Amino acid sequence: MSIKRKYRKKVNRYNKDLLIQLLQDWVSNKGTIPSRDVCDNDDSLPSSLTYRKYFGSWGNAVRAAGFEPLKSVISPQCREATIKSHKGRRSFNWKGGRFVDNYGYVQVWRPEHPNAKFGKGYIHEHRLVMSEHLSRPLEPYEYVHHKNGIKTDNRLENLELLTKLVHRGQVICPHCGGEFTIR
Repeated sequence: MSIKRKYRKKVNRYNKDLLIQLLQDWVSNKGTIPSRDVCDNDDSLPSSLTYRKYFGSWGNAVRAAGFEPLKSVISPQCREATIKSHKGRRSFNWKGGRFVDNYGYVQVWRPEHPNAKFGKGYIHEHRLVMSEHLSRPLEPYEYVHHKNGIKTDNRLENLELLTKLVHRGQVICPHCGGEFTIR
């Protein structure tokens, strides 16, 4: 007898009813529903491959036996490592670390900068340019004003450092003489 026939005979000795009965007996003896790995490591059960061949998947076999399959559980350490590994340059959405936000301001990825938003790592480009020009982080009460009113024009010549009291309502730019409404 050839090896293929021997193997075929061994595989064909099971049927759906016998597989379901073996699984139900195992659950009644052990008191828990086995996972696919437990099934593969336990000699009293056929391999999970046999169950998958007859039922299409391990979960379908467990359901056919009258049980609910175990849900996969991701450990907190694994979840945290996954989140860390897909931030910044390693993100699937990475577009070079520069984008225009919903308010029209350019944001730049600089997680090490003291003015970067906590947890996000982004800083407004106009604040970054002014901060580098002053060689210090900006204070929370300091605002950077775009003289020409174009929020994406972040050249140093177009930026002006103002305080909250001055940077509100109608502002007349001392450099260009233009009048802007700031909210």
